[in-house]
Amino acid sequence: MSNNTKRNVLMILCDELRPDFLSAYGGDFIPTPNIDALAANGVVFDNSITASTVCAPARAAIATGEFVSGHGYWTNEVAGKDLPLFTDRLHEQGYMTAGMGSIELHPDNDMKMKYVRRFSEEKDNEYILWMREKHPEVTNGWGWCREGKQFKYTEEEYFDRWTTDRAEEFLDSYVATGKAPNGAAPDKEGAPFFLYCGFWSPHSPHLPPKEVSGTVDPDKIPPIIHKPLSENTPSVEAVRCAFLNPPEVLKDLECLDAERMRERQAYAEVIVEVDRLVGRLVDALKRNGVYENTTIIFSSDHGSCDNDYNLLTKGPWPYTSQLFVPLIVANHPRLPAGTHCDALCGNLDIGATVLDAAGDDRRFGVSRSLIGLAEGSVPQREVNMSEFCDSCKTLVDKQYTFTYYPFTGKCCLYDRIADPLMMNDLGGKPEYAAVERKFLMDVVDFMVLAKGIRIEAHDLTNDIQAGIIKKDPKFLDNFDIAYPIGSMAQIERLKQAGLEWDFNEFCKTRPIMAHYGLYFEQK
Repeated sequence: MSNNTKRNVLMILCDELRPDFLSAYGGDFIPTPNIDALAANGVVFDNSITASTVCAPARAAIATGEFVSGHGYWTNEVAGKDLPLFTDRLHEQGYMTAGMGSIELHPDNDMKMKYVRRFSEEKDNEYILWMREKHPEVTNGWGWCREGKQFKYTEEEYFDRWTTDRAEEFLDSYVATGKAPNGAAPDKEGAPFFLYCGFWSPHSPHLPPKEVSGTVDPDKIPPIIHKPLSENTPSVEAVRCAFLNPPEVLKDLECLDAERMRERQAYAEVIVEVDRLVGRLVDALKRNGVYENTTIIFSSDHGSCDNDYNLLTKGPWPYTSQLFVPLIVANHPRLPAGTHCDALCGNLDIGATVLDAAGDDRRFGVSRSLIGLAEGSVPQREVNMSEFCDSCKTLVDKQYTFTYYPFTGKCCLYDRIADPLMMNDLGGKPEYAAVERKFLMDVVDFMVLAKGIRIEAHDLTNDIQAGIIKKDPKFLDNFDIAYPIGSMAQIERLKQAGLEWDFNEFCKTRPIMAHYGLYFEQK
């Protein structure tokens, strides 16, 4: 495969990986030299959240560049809108696209990629069939591979190792022949590639291979965070907590800590395995001579409470461990290696980042290029949003996490700087009323943005445009124009009133859906 000015892209997406368990984000108890190497050769984004703490909605946000309320994949196994994906745009650019492992976007589970080898929870998926050829006793589900809190078989047979091996096979074949192992090829010979590698890990069940057993010192693992329920606890959190805990546990919050810490150690050891597989992927790029021209993106669909707050994985609550995700962009010539960026961002921004690496800087939903954010060529957000269905809308700035629970009148507000463990809910306190009011207005703005902005152009004044641009810098690229200022007489009246009169100038070069006459055609 010939070198190309457009860069190859390797995207590694984990499932339920919380950032504070990585040394790149301050954790010092899990050995992750390969993820550390990505951080050393790229930018670590410190204020990165998931678009949703549900798997498929988060992945759909990555694929479409839209908020959950915009793409419509509001929970797992529910189809959303038929929107363009970033892979569609890559194909327009001539890219070869390939996806390995856990993709989990319903119904387009393959994200329209040209070559796919999938692992999933579905019965008789590719990996299960592969294992059954070697071990006839293998069944569906997860019981067949458990041996205590470990994976029953060898590391070479681990499900995410299978995914990595398939990715290596693709790289070896495509670099050597210009085709995938099944003969699939891009429309243009010598095209760059986009390779999606989706790890199931560290999603439950936490079954690390025996080969990584003992790599994490249990005494160094952070203790479980306890937070008793109260009358101020949102009802959805109280209900989920009850689902996960028998009554005696809620009366004695520490009664299962020993067992849950063993589960947490298994979670940590699975991360060690993830790190090993990251190393294999990077080695495969180098072995095939394509590393220098490949940008690498490492992230997760969402994090995991992992028994903090007596909540098992993820759900409709605002806690940092499941809301924030690791996000590293490595090996890109426009990025300063070994740096951190505090811009508000998230996995929603992966799509625009991939397209930027492909030389396509057109608007892609509300996604913003992480490369542009890090280098300063893309404006930073003042606030960012995550959604868990319509159960809660969570917003963050660089200090606060705010969650509104629709139809309940309940808001939660946490100061992450003063209260990093999120134990003190400031919601409803009079001294924080202005903070809550601002966030609530942001919720409304984001909902309007998600459904699509519908404003008659003669009402799209400069202050409205400026406010929209803060949340969607390229909104005019996708703005439907109807009823701009219609006459020179209207222009004169605005001038006589001392009001702005030129806010519709952008209409001159754009298609107009409906109008009562156009002032610029009357000059």
